Amino acid sequence: MPEDPRLERIYEGIELVGCVGNPAARTMCIMSFVACLAGEGRTDAPMTASPVIRAFAIIINDRMPPEVRRRLKPFAPRIIGTNDGLDEARTELLRRALAEEVLPLVLGGGDAGHSLARRRGVLGRAWIGLFKGGLRRRIADLLDQAAYDQRPDLGIDLAHATGEILSLYALEAGNSEEGGRFWGKAIEILDRLCNVGAETRAPGVRPDRLEWLERTVATHERVVGRGDAELAPPPPPPPGLPTWLSGAA
Repeated sequence: MPEDPRLERIYEGIELVGCVGNPAARTMCIMSFVACLAGEGRTDAPMTASPVIRAFAIIINDRMPPEVRRRLKPFAPRIIGTNDGLDEARTELLRRALAEEVLPLVLGGGDAGHSLARRRGVLGRAWIGLFKGGLRRRIADLLDQAAYDQRPDLGIDLAHATGEILSLYALEAGNSEEGGRFWGKAIEILDRLCNVGAETRAPGVRPDRLEWLERTVATHERVVGRGDAELAPPPPPPPGLPTWLSGAA
């Protein structure tokens, strides 16, 4: 579906950062942006979000460079309402993606990791790091468990492992094109996680929060145009909204 033009303007006016951030200063991580749009408090653990999606989104948000992280903004309204009881399906999606897409990607098409281990440079060292850090063994154990075990937190563990291995290889890549393949796969997986149940999910962006963010962005733009952005106070929150939106601690 086409993006709401009001949201598109807000995306241009906020910055995604690798911490909770402050909506009044137009800085948020992807999950605190979700919380803001959904009408929750200043948190990176909004109740409206799937725990599996949250686990995956946080690790890639925090490790992405700023120019890549901004691609996460349109996911914020899509994550609203995903705490919908469908995380078992998301867990299976992650299991298949990790086994059939992510591991072949990081192995470079080789078998048992030998092709990547033979490579010189940072990616070869990254593969050695998987052995030293135990991540490869942990991933193998998680995939074994996913075939036979349905413990409630398995999806969260798979989300952490998938985000960790993709971000590790993206950050260790020798050039931006190679790193972009791993970040692209991470964004693709997040897209598919959000699509689970999307056909029956009601829109969840709070109109009062949308209005407040619009005014916050517009106020900043006006003040920047006058050349005194440092003096720009955020607009007061609408009646009934929590005081943290005013910029207070």
